[in-house]
Amino acid sequence: MKKKYISILCALALTATMLAGCGGKEDSSSTASTDTASTDKASEDTSGDDAADKDTGDASDKEIKVGFVVKSLADQYWILVKAGAEATAKENNVDLTFIAPNSESDVAKQVENIETLVAAGVDVLCVAPSNDETVLPALQNAVDAGIKVIAVDTDSSLPDKVSFIGTGNESAAKEGALWAGEQVGEGAKAIILRGRLGDATHDAREAGIKAGLEEAGVEVLESQAADSTEEKGMSVSENLLQKYPDADLIITTADSMATGAYNAVVAAGTDTKVYGFDGTIPVSEKVAAGEMLGTTAQAPYDMGVLGIETAIKIMNGEEVDAVIDSGQKIITAENAEEFKADLEAKVKSAE
Repeated sequence: MKKKYISILCALALTATMLAGCGGKEDSSSTASTDTASTDKASEDTSGDDAADKDTGDASDKEIKVGFVVKSLADQYWILVKAGAEATAKENNVDLTFIAPNSESDVAKQVENIETLVAAGVDVLCVAPSNDETVLPALQNAVDAGIKVIAVDTDSSLPDKVSFIGTGNESAAKEGALWAGEQVGEGAKAIILRGRLGDATHDAREAGIKAGLEEAGVEVLESQAADSTEEKGMSVSENLLQKYPDADLIITTADSMATGAYNAVVAAGTDTKVYGFDGTIPVSEKVAAGEMLGTTAQAPYDMGVLGIETAIKIMNGEEVDAVIDSGQKIITAENAEEFKADLEAKVKSAE
């Protein structure tokens, strides 16, 4: 009995030892599984960080989209703005859309152009407003959509515009009119042709012309709107030359009207001098040939360049000036040929 009892105790001890060994192995397996799961999650997190970094890099390399709306492309002045903008956009990999109405008087179409670019989701909108009051709601919609707005050539009363790029129109017009007045002499008589009524740019230029002519001692016979077109410039000049056959000077607020005025003078066979404002290639050519008295040249090509350069700075988070003066220059028979050649080279470089 004693031997049998000892055998039973040994068997029970052996069974307890085996069960303890099996329990230890199960715990070890569970721990290893948990560690593996933690490692897999860390790999997923790291992969997500890399993806985020990649997305950020793509955003920083995103092509800037710029919309450019001017008053018309019927006048070579605006074609020069377009040439400067396109050349600079090409050099800097900017996605540029440049549009305009067929006529400066078609303000409703310009509003539609702005709305088209807002819907297209441009980053920056450069605009030369034909009528500030009419265009203002569309520009405000652009701001509300997160688009940065730059006024070019003609300023806007938009409170949130970033910058204005252009000429000091009144002072530039006065400077040119004073020079033209000195050429025709004190006591001479002048006719003024201006752009569309209500256009702030032409309001400022007309005021400057009147001030310059007055300072030069030149009498202003009449001022009429010819809507910045060559055709209307010619028809209005024809009528005014019949009314004032003794007019010594026709001075305009845009070169397109000056070209029309020159054609009217040639048709009438008078000695009336013609002076423009803008510094376009066709008028500069006539000035160089002695056919027209001169023109106050803005820098339309440079305005286009500055518009794109300023847009790039804005999108890069750089500070830009609230007013950027593009400058002006009086073009006479002495400097017209050189000035014209420079403009032609700039336009050709953009082709």
